[in-house]
Amino acid sequence: MPTGITIEKLDPADIDAIAPLWKALLDHVAALPEALVPVRPSDESWALERKEMLEALAGDAFALIARRGDEAVGYLFVRVEGPDPVWYTGDTHAELAHLSVAEGERGNGVGSALMDAMDAELERRGVEDVEIGVDTGNDMAARLYEGRGYRPDFRIFYGSPGKKPWACLRREAEDRKAGRGRFAPPGPEEAR
Repeated sequence: MPTGITIEKLDPADIDAIAPLWKALLDHVAALPEALVPVRPSDESWALERKEMLEALAGDAFALIARRGDEAVGYLFVRVEGPDPVWYTGDTHAELAHLSVAEGERGNGVGSALMDAMDAELERRGVEDVEIGVDTGNDMAARLYEGRGYRPDFRIFYGSPGKKPWACLRREAEDRKAGRGRFAPPGPEEAR
C-alpha cells in the first residue's frame, strides 16, 4: 500500500467525491493517441454515469475509493453479475468497469492498491472471473492488468448502421463547431 493512502468501500451517499476522478478518467481517455470514439463532455457524462452507478450499487456492484487524507485520489467500480451465457465463468463473474487514478498519483501504486482491495473483495464473495475493458492506446492500463495476469481476448468494434458515417464523430464535430461541451471556452472557474 502506498504511504498515506487508505482504501475503503465507497458509500453511495458519497458518490460525488469521485466526480473529479471521473473527469480525470475521461480527460485521460480523450487524450489517448489511438482513441477513435470521441468522449462526451465530463459534466454530461457524469450525470449519466452517476445514475448508472447508483443503480448498480443498490445491487451487487461495489466501488472502492483511495484517499490521501481527505482527498480522493483514485477509485474503481466493479459490477458483479451471474454466469456469462457464452464464456465459461463461475456462478458469478465481475467486470471492472472503471479504474481512475488522479494524474499526480499515477505510477505511485494507487491503481495496484485498488486492484489488491478489489481482489480481496471478490475473493470474499467467491467471484473467480473478472473482465476488464481497456481503451485502445491506454498502454499504462494494459501493462497494469497484464502484470497482474490478465490477458487481452475480446475486441469491440464501433460504427453506425448501414455503413453510414459514425454518428459519434458527427456529434463531436457539431460540438466543436458550436463551441459547446468539452470544446466550450473555459468558464470563470476553469480559466484560473
